[in-house]
Amino acid sequence: MSMHPEERRIAGLLRELVVQSGAPLEALEKRLGWEPGRLVSLLEGSLRLGVEDVLEILPLLETTPTEFFAWLYGFGAKDPAAAGAEGELTAGAADSALRKSLDRRFDQSLRAVKSAIARRMPRSTERRPPGGARARRASGACV
Repeated sequence: MSMHPEERRIAGLLRELVVQSGAPLEALEKRLGWEPGRLVSLLEGSLRLGVEDVLEILPLLETTPTEFFAWLYGFGAKDPAAAGAEGELTAGAADSALRKSLDRRFDQSLRAVKSAIARRMPRSTERRPPGGARARRASGACV
C-alpha cells in the first residue's frame, strides 16, 4: 500500500519522536494494547495510519496533538528552515521543536517548585523588624 505524502510526513515525525523518547516499539505497542508489529506497520506504511492511531500514540511520547501538528506544519517556527524544504519537517526541526517543548516544560516545573517553596517559607520572617521579637522582649518592649 502506498502512503499519501501527508501520511509519510506524519509517520516520519512520529518515528522521530519515538526515537527521541528512547522507548522500544514493542514497549509502546504493549502499553497501547496493540498486537506486536502494528506500530512498525503503521510507521512503514503497511497499515494505513489514522488520526485515531496518532492520538493514541502521542501521550506515550509526552506530546500533545497541538504540539505535534505545530511541529509537523511549522506553526510558530521562527525561521523557514524549521518548517523544512517545501513544507516537510526535517529531523533537525523536530529535534529543535522537541527541545523547545522540553525547555518550556522544565521552566514551568521550575516555577511550580519555586512557588511551592515560597509558600512554605514563613511569612513572619519577612515582616519582622531587625532584632526580632526576642530583642524587644529583652528590652521590655510590648509585643
